[in-house]
Amino acid sequence: MSIGQRIKSRREELGMSQEDLAHRIGYKSKSSINKIELDIQQLRQSKIKQIADALETTTDYIMGWSERKNDEPKEKYDVTDLIKNQYGSDVYELVQLYSKLNEAGKNKIMEELRDTAALPKYTEPVKRDAQKMA
Repeated sequence: MSIGQRIKSRREELGMSQEDLAHRIGYKSKSSINKIELDIQQLRQSKIKQIADALETTTDYIMGWSERKNDEPKEKYDVTDLIKNQYGSDVYELVQLYSKLNEAGKNKIMEELRDTAALPKYTEPVKRDAQKMA
């Protein structure tokens, strides 16, 4: 999600109009907010902070560096959701499956993974795999 999309999404979550947001951050009209939400207008760091404050969120969320929308404790967020958003569904599934294992199972998987990762045929670039198949 782009910066503009995050701003729009959060503004709508709060039931705030573009005009309301514009006035809260010192703009005279909603047209500037519209341009920001469409990613047409670039933002200065100070304006990102003002927008984040007006939207009761963090600059990290606005910038796309975090999925946490406010300063609630991290424990309230499921780390697997963050992994899924950052690395995709395959890694998410790995984390889910790994979390179901007991200590012996976790040790076995880590041993197998280290052994597999040490083999060049599993770590070479995909391009070479495609050439072998041709």
